[in-house]
Amino acid sequence: MKLAFLFLLITVPLHALPNAVFGALAQHESPLNGEDLTDVLLAAGLWDGSEKLPGEWEIDAGVANASSAYLMARPKVFGVEALLVRALKRDEKLEELQITFADAGSFFGYLDRNLPEGVGRDDAIALIQERVDKKKAEFSKVYAAASRELESGLKNFDDRPRDSKRGRTRDLRADYREFEHEKAGLVIQLLDAADRLLRVSIRRKNAEVKSWLDVSQEELGTSERLKLLQEKVTRTKGGDVLLDQVKVVPQGYRPYCGLNTLVMVARYLGLHLDEDFLAVAGKFQNTGSAAGSDMLGLYSSVAREARFNLNRTSDYDHETVRRSIRAGMPVIVWRRWDSQRDQLHSRVSRAFDQGGKAMYERPSEEALPSKKKRSPLHASVIVGYNDERKEVIFLESWEGISKPRRMPVSEVAHTADLTFSFRP
Repeated sequence: MKLAFLFLLITVPLHALPNAVFGALAQHESPLNGEDLTDVLLAAGLWDGSEKLPGEWEIDAGVANASSAYLMARPKVFGVEALLVRALKRDEKLEELQITFADAGSFFGYLDRNLPEGVGRDDAIALIQERVDKKKAEFSKVYAAASRELESGLKNFDDRPRDSKRGRTRDLRADYREFEHEKAGLVIQLLDAADRLLRVSIRRKNAEVKSWLDVSQEELGTSERLKLLQEKVTRTKGGDVLLDQVKVVPQGYRPYCGLNTLVMVARYLGLHLDEDFLAVAGKFQNTGSAAGSDMLGLYSSVAREARFNLNRTSDYDHETVRRSIRAGMPVIVWRRWDSQRDQLHSRVSRAFDQGGKAMYERPSEEALPSKKKRSPLHASVIVGYNDERKEVIFLESWEGISKPRRMPVSEVAHTADLTFSFRP
């Protein structure tokens, strides 16, 4: 499967990918941009609920009984400019602040594969490698400077940090350096994943967690969790059997469809994971592509961290998908993608949502993407099905498409390369 991602890197031009959307955060004008919020975010009133978080916040996909939102600003924290400030609340009380200072996925985006006309294959490979090396050197410089400055700022609170870990599954284990802010009664955990991700997590002292699984799920047995998942299945008058609590986690301008769809399922199953950390755990390289990563191992690790098993098949079995959905379990499919089919999915889905009777005609094999056509490999999350219409209902990780869409069962069966279903 690594070869498939490498194939995508070499053969698909940048403009062919549909999710080239920059996040609004980088362009948002906020009075907090550049302001140092260290004292504000460490204030006791913020953590006991007597004071509100500063600024404007955008709701994010939460986990279990915890809500999530990110700050629409890029302030400084501990003297370093933050890329993203994310807040986790439970029962409206602040539980964790997660602040990202450097992230390779955001920096590299998609690899620029636009080449001058007439460039031969060998020269093209050399030119692309030159671009990669230049970006790596730039990022390493930015990362190293932020890392030094951040650690210096943290040592003002605690000059003898300790080691700590989070994650029960070996491949998902995060190694932190833990600084104690004794006066505020807080613990600040520094994740420094060299040349990939620089982040701190702030929690109240004695409220540290060891697993990525939400505390409300840790307390339940498997049978109780399965019952709660099954209760999430909805059935509509139009014949849909649907998991409508799976939320989109947009990937932005990054080659992360396989990661973000996994995050969407992981959060639905109760795991506090995000695509940036999974890129570290999955051994993503700083190349602007998923080539060389251990995606299959990552999928298995996420299932184990959620205390479930993972079935992986190289084909598509609709009855297995139906059983999974009825049990409250989403299914991830890696499939071959085509822009014309994608537009058709949107048109038919929109017409159905508006009360129309639009139906798919059975597509010919010639009309469908395939390996033979060197079609891009793409990941989607199946969240439902409709037996009468012979359709699956699916979600993407693309910005601006938050509603599930529909495609024929025959199409996903023809275009699927791998199907991942979770089970007890």
